[in-house]
Amino acid sequence: MYKIKKRLQNGELVLGTIISEVRNPNIAYLLAQCGFEYFIIDNEHGTYSFEDISNIIAAARGADISVIVRIPEISRENILKPLDSGAAGLLVPMVNTAAEAEEVVQHAKYPHMGKRGVALRRAHSLYAKINAVDYLQKANDDTFIAVQAETTQSVENINEIASVEGVDCVFCGPFDLSVSLGIPGQIDHPLEIEAIEKIASACKKHNKIAGILMFDQEMLTKWINKDFRFAVYSSDITMLADNAAKAVKELKNCVK
Repeated sequence: MYKIKKRLQNGELVLGTIISEVRNPNIAYLLAQCGFEYFIIDNEHGTYSFEDISNIIAAARGADISVIVRIPEISRENILKPLDSGAAGLLVPMVNTAAEAEEVVQHAKYPHMGKRGVALRRAHSLYAKINAVDYLQKANDDTFIAVQAETTQSVENINEIASVEGVDCVFCGPFDLSVSLGIPGQIDHPLEIEAIEKIASACKKHNKIAGILMFDQEMLTKWINKDFRFAVYSSDITMLADNAAKAVKELKNCVK
């Protein structure tokens, strides 16, 4: 579950997708056999319960695919529950300041790095009897924390955000960023490209991983080649709806 962080730190590309509608835990096996190395459970725009998330993570462990949970907002409960369920890490939306990034780390990391509540015999430890001293340090090292830069304010503060200890990745939310820039949906606009490049530059400066979500394969390839190694392609909704619509159109047009 935790191998993606080490691979990203080695500069490797790690490719995933995002789900926000499918609830059957077997989605983990489906995505794993497609070749995805992780997937994000979107609980910002999705409506998953903590139980849903826990069940999907359990299946993902069996399928040997990592799970990142996008939480709805910064709070102790939203951060603690997915990690105790065994998530490899978190994606935190709308992080606009270094102080907000620091708050995430405080809730996500055990002492002395943070203030995460300690319940060791849980799903995250596979209910094993473990040595607390060794495990707390290992959990702090392994847990992947990505914060989303998706507003003009976050771009203005990007160097301060990227410098926060305990943040592993700064993740560009391109659509919200375009809205904040006053160019809704124009994710290839020069203003958008300039803002994304500022995120990449800050990540390089502070030795952080750069991440991004794109629904267009060609556009994602472009950013992968600009060192966005935590790459998210498409979603359960888009892959199902677009491929189904394409097939229906082609089949209806095939009648001679």
